[in-house]
Amino acid sequence: MSAMSLKDVRCLKKRAALSAHIEAKIPGFRIVKKDKSFFMKLLSFFLFFNRDFMTRYVTTIYPKVYVPSWWGKETKNKSLEIEILAHEYVHLYDRKRLGMLFNIIYLSPQVFSLLAIGAIWNTWFLLALLFLLPWPSPGRAWLEFRGYRVSLLMKYWILTSLSPDKEKIVWHYINNDALEWTLDQFISSNYYFMFPFRSFLRKRFINELKCVTMDDNNLSDELKRLKEIALR
Repeated sequence: MSAMSLKDVRCLKKRAALSAHIEAKIPGFRIVKKDKSFFMKLLSFFLFFNRDFMTRYVTTIYPKVYVPSWWGKETKNKSLEIEILAHEYVHLYDRKRLGMLFNIIYLSPQVFSLLAIGAIWNTWFLLALLFLLPWPSPGRAWLEFRGYRVSLLMKYWILTSLSPDKEKIVWHYINNDALEWTLDQFISSNYYFMFPFRSFLRKRFINELKCVTMDDNNLSDELKRLKEIALR
């Protein structure tokens, strides 16, 4: 195993600080490997439209974060796990704040297909199965917007903290390649085509990123804490 660079060591310290922050804020927080969870394997069967669910995606079900087998192993991008963990922390934070309403918002409108059970009494309830179609989900999009906004901000803060002289290059990358990848998540099957309005989302992300990076007064207390961790 090759020796870690100073940048790698700094990233490990950032990740440790972020994990400690989440543990303090979210009772029962744990990171669990997906391939060790029967529930995740069962869930992957129903999420057939996302073939990479077990191997690429991190899934949060309060208060646990389920991660693929590569999590924690040596990777080329040491800051990736910090960005992902910050993203998932937003979901944990929102779930703690909103309670079960979070689950309803996130799973809507598809969750209303469960009303089809009413067909036991009246076959008209079978129309609820139409909710299973890939309708846009403004609620899920809003929650993921909050998560991916933090992902992009953490990427920007971490990369600029590691290479201050490349701030302009990093900012250009965040607002182009990184943002375009993020937009793909909203319009593809990864989140069941939750919000196929790419131009609208691009403008919202760019405006939000510009707003919070130009003036710390626009940051919430939680974002200020995440920024502090990213810049250490």
